[in-house]
Amino acid sequence: MPRKILQLILTTLVLSLFLPTAFAADFEDINRPEVFLKQENSGTCTLASTAMMLRRTAMMAGNPYWSQITESTARESFWRAGRGLPYTFAYDGITVNHAFLPGGEANRQVLIDVLAQHPEGVMLHAAGVPHGVLLTDYTDGVFYCADPSVAVAEGRIPITQAYGTRIENSTAYWFVTSPDVKLTLPAEEILPRVYSAITEESAPLSSTTPLALVSNTSELAEMYDESFPSTYTVQAAPAEAPAS
Repeated sequence: MPRKILQLILTTLVLSLFLPTAFAADFEDINRPEVFLKQENSGTCTLASTAMMLRRTAMMAGNPYWSQITESTARESFWRAGRGLPYTFAYDGITVNHAFLPGGEANRQVLIDVLAQHPEGVMLHAAGVPHGVLLTDYTDGVFYCADPSVAVAEGRIPITQAYGTRIENSTAYWFVTSPDVKLTLPAEEILPRVYSAITEESAPLSSTTPLALVSNTSELAEMYDESFPSTYTVQAAPAEAPAS
């Protein structure tokens, strides 16, 4: 079987199996202005912040209806009148849990580690203020958030610009336990890497070919008398840190 045909088959498999999840959401997608919310009522900062966290999770999971998640829909689903945000709850297939923070400077490393595991962000609460924000990311040594307070700028801002809530005075956070979502590369970075990995004739396929197919290839080896490893691994080149 000519190599060109084999490359076409591999290209089709990669596009059908890899790209649907790859195009779910990248860093820029989940930080667009329309993703973030301002609280609708006094005393619902934690609810609005949680709704933003759910929106970003839904986007990263490939849910096209993420914008239908609002403070109002969240209130109807899990908000407890007179009590606030429960420690654990579920919303449309997304489960959320709660954890306390040690306090002071010790919060810093805890939250850095948590954000590394939760790119969707966490709902951060400072009981002494009291106020809750969506802690979005830790980039270039800076914590960023989206503050639902109408007294604060819209969108993603350094947490030092939030209303009262800081890393050191925060007491607890809420985080998504399921689904486990990850950020993807921007589409303009994915396609060139996919095609270059598959159509490069001078380089033989190997188990470390960037963005190669993650699948069993034994049938292809038998059909075309080619030697393939049983699986391929994805090794994308490190992305540059997003601009703050």
